[in-house]
Amino acid sequence: MLVWLILGAFCLLLYFAITTMTKPKNFPPGPVGLPFIGSFHLIGPNFNKKIEKMAAIYGNIFSVKLKNMNFVCICGYDLFAEVMNENPKPYSGRPKLLMYELTRGPNLEGVVVGQHGPRLVAQRKLFHSVFRHLGIGNKNFDKIIVQELPEFVESIENMSEANQTVDLTSTFDCAVLNVLAYYTFGNRYSYGDEKFKWLIHCNNEFFKEVEQVFGVAFTIVSFIPYLHKIWLPKAGKAIQYCCRELEAFIGSEIEYHKKTRDQNHPRDFIDFYLEEMSSQSSKLFSESDLRKTVLDFFQAGTETTTTTLKWAVLYVVNNPDIQEKIHAEIDEVLGFDKWPCYEDRLKMPFTEATIMEVQRKANIAPIGVLHSTNKAVKLGGYNLPKGTCIVPCYHSIHYSPKHWKNPNQFDPTNFLDADGKVGTRPAFMPFGGGLRICLGMNIAKQELFLFFVTMLQHFKLQPPPGVLKLDEKYVSGGTLQPKSYQIVVKSRR
Repeated sequence: MLVWLILGAFCLLLYFAITTMTKPKNFPPGPVGLPFIGSFHLIGPNFNKKIEKMAAIYGNIFSVKLKNMNFVCICGYDLFAEVMNENPKPYSGRPKLLMYELTRGPNLEGVVVGQHGPRLVAQRKLFHSVFRHLGIGNKNFDKIIVQELPEFVESIENMSEANQTVDLTSTFDCAVLNVLAYYTFGNRYSYGDEKFKWLIHCNNEFFKEVEQVFGVAFTIVSFIPYLHKIWLPKAGKAIQYCCRELEAFIGSEIEYHKKTRDQNHPRDFIDFYLEEMSSQSSKLFSESDLRKTVLDFFQAGTETTTTTLKWAVLYVVNNPDIQEKIHAEIDEVLGFDKWPCYEDRLKMPFTEATIMEVQRKANIAPIGVLHSTNKAVKLGGYNLPKGTCIVPCYHSIHYSPKHWKNPNQFDPTNFLDADGKVGTRPAFMPFGGGLRICLGMNIAKQELFLFFVTMLQHFKLQPPPGVLKLDEKYVSGGTLQPKSYQIVVKSRR
């Protein structure tokens, strides 16, 4: 009996070892995996850089295997166009990864990592409907941000008066989160509010720890079923804790809205969602989904916009000639006393092109959220079975010499045509594409323009004394962050 048990265990291990090394027929090329772990030895921190090296060896579409999961990395605009735009539905799924389960539950709730289907379609449709009603994309939204601008400017002024050099990160965090808070909760917060600062701290810590998802300890836990229920590495615990803290705050806001809402006069996103939950289509909406959706909104919307603004400051400090052109355009269109509105971008092509170039050059999400095939498909001449994880490599399009005349330089003219107008660029996808394109894209565009323009309308930004140029190398995390820096802020009045 013992012999048969040993033989059975050996055969099971052998089968598992083989499955972690073999690939489906006509599958994209890639490195040969090792028994049991697949290509685990090839991933880790700065995974995006390793993808670039593998693409140079295997081509624009290649595969890696982690345990028994097949990952296909796609590079280059042609593949992106097919996956994101021309035939997006087969690629609209999400893989069931440990990271997603820890942050959004075993059912992958919310709109970012939720599986594509009737529930997700209904959630996204409601999101767009509510925010159109609340004014996203028109002058009503401008008014909300304009209400935020005086405190935004005052915060920068106070920091610059108290210190020779400043770090504007906290001001960006507060301003961006306040806009989202208004539309989600119906109120804004003082920049000094302790609860507000705690929410920002939890969000920032979350994105710092996400980089460890590619670390050894986290990957080992993801390999062994149910191990995460018994033990998690430090990063996993930190990620879970940050999400729980944010979700607890969101839950308290939902309870407050339940007690105070007026069905005939919904105030914000939560009110509209609660109304939808009580309607006939409520089977597609739940309070748990509401909490996760608001969490998606806060985490993705705040961190990415703040990070882009930090890169924007760095690039205009390092390129004073570009900053001067923006100042001149602002002075001509706005002067010093008029607050900007989003429509002003139509009269400020160089400024808008600069913001777009910041997004391209900073490339803060070089991989993005993974996709998954929800049926067998053919891509680039290869067969991809259902459940194949798709890794979109945005660096390959944002730095492609085929699409950008100066891909490695910061050059706003990348987005200007011969007449000096902002032109469309198909290979520009800072918000992803297809059926999973970022829900908050239009909000982020307006925030970036209005906060960036207001900052340069009132201030001149310079490097610290004795520093010729700020370091443009990034620090890996949930997004690519600029290294911590200080600048000199001078009033233009």
